[in-house]
Amino acid sequence: MSGTHPREERAMGFDDVSRTWTRLGEEDPMWAVLTDAEKSGGRWQVEDFLSTGVVEIEAVLARLHELGVSPSRDRALDFGCGAGRLSHGLARAGFEEVLGLDISPTMLASARRTVDAPACRFEQVTGADLAGVETDSVDLAYSCRVLQHMPPPLAQAYIREFHRVVRSGGVVVFQLPTGPALTPAGFALRLLPGPVAIRLRRGMEMHGTPEADVRDLVEGLGARVLTADPDTSAGPRWRSRLYVTATAC
Repeated sequence: MSGTHPREERAMGFDDVSRTWTRLGEEDPMWAVLTDAEKSGGRWQVEDFLSTGVVEIEAVLARLHELGVSPSRDRALDFGCGAGRLSHGLARAGFEEVLGLDISPTMLASARRTVDAPACRFEQVTGADLAGVETDSVDLAYSCRVLQHMPPPLAQAYIREFHRVVRSGGVVVFQLPTGPALTPAGFALRLLPGPVAIRLRRGMEMHGTPEADVRDLVEGLGARVLTADPDTSAGPRWRSRLYVTATAC
């Protein structure tokens, strides 16, 4: 049994993830953010890449409306902003300020090159928290295709931070796999040695967290899980959920 303290585990996980995504940000940032075999090697066109973020944010806001949730559009947080496609989408949706955060300086450099929206500001996360973001300062925190690439203790630390920085009555939306899919692709994934699977994904790790554990975490923070919708963001080898949680008013 390891004698490593949970805070030390999160720090080690952060360093590993940061190195991987800094490299990916140098090599092919838009593909790493939104993997598509046909777009590998710098073949994403900026307009097409950004338009996917507009469509995704429109769908998320429509889902919130269905749930009877209407966060103010003063300030949004895009965690794991990568090359900025969702930050752009949030700005297009009318948020007055969009804070894009990422642990990779090369991804942030790509976002600043790619996104031309005065509402957007991009900053680097330098540890297993969001120390630079004030408590109760955000109306909507959103993260998709991000936490799945982190060891669960690190992902859970950021989920806690999302709920710290969101204002009373605010909304947190995040995507996270629950585990390998119950399909031939999912079973094949279980048989692959971990290092081989990571190498096939160019160094990207994938992790799942059972839905019950996520619900326990959110409820322990004094928030409510409004829905855990089935989601395809993790690809066909994984079962995934898009969680919508609301802080207490």
